[in-house]
Amino acid sequence: MPVITVNWWQGNDRHARKELVAGITDVVTRVSGCPDDAVTVIVRDVDPDHWGRGGHLADESRSRRGQR
Repeated sequence: MPVITVNWWQGNDRHARKELVAGITDVVTRVSGCPDDAVTVIVRDVDPDHWGRGGHLADESRSRRGQR
């Protein structure tokens, strides 16, 4: 019974989440051999100001890239 958690930035719509869940489920069932209904995918939308990379918050990094 695999449980997969995906953390990605907020702003993706329902269609994108649905496509992501379907694609992950397809791969996991193909690789593991378990049935679709045994796969759980949790999608967490994270605000960029709650996401850090390289010592900076992601919303700060996006602002700097836009200024270049």
